[in-house]
Amino acid sequence: MYVEKMKDLNYDIKDTAILCVDCQNGFTLRCPEELPVEGTDEKWIEKVNEFIAEAKDIGYTIIASKDDHPENHKSFNEWPPHCIKGTYGNELFIKHYDFLVKKGTTENTDSYSAFYEDMETKNETELDKFLRENNFKKLIIFGLAGDVCVLATIKTAIKKGYDVAVIEDFIKSVNGKSMKEILDLEKLKVNIEII
Repeated sequence: MYVEKMKDLNYDIKDTAILCVDCQNGFTLRCPEELPVEGTDEKWIEKVNEFIAEAKDIGYTIIASKDDHPENHKSFNEWPPHCIKGTYGNELFIKHYDFLVKKGTTENTDSYSAFYEDMETKNETELDKFLRENNFKKLIIFGLAGDVCVLATIKTAIKKGYDVAVIEDFIKSVNGKSMKEILDLEKLKVNIEII
């Protein structure tokens, strides 16, 4: 169903990558002591993996990002400890990806956007380089959380000139709002397709 909608939007495998933002156990109901986002139960995780398998089978490139924090990461002043290296919460719940980017890997670096290792210094991950080297111009984005890391990644992607679509069913937000509601509030000056 989602792959058909992607084709309808001319999001094809030649110039489109699928970006799964922070699809980690630590942001799901699997890890209630970390940062679980409402609606991220096993049924939802299974649907995400079914979509990824279908997209992979027809040749889409799947990119994953993840928080990869040390035990004393600076974000733990604002958020509960989450996605600590070597823990179950740090592990991705998706079963396949072709390329992985990590962010917030040292005590004093942090970023919501998958394009940056550290947002303050604009120290980039390898994401933009990978996309440009492989001639990707369009991104289909989903993941966790819609109002935090997914939104930051969308904003950066737009600034860098990528066309963006989102799969709303595969985005859950801390504030409980749909991705459409979040994007409407942001009043971005570009059209973002909602699948």
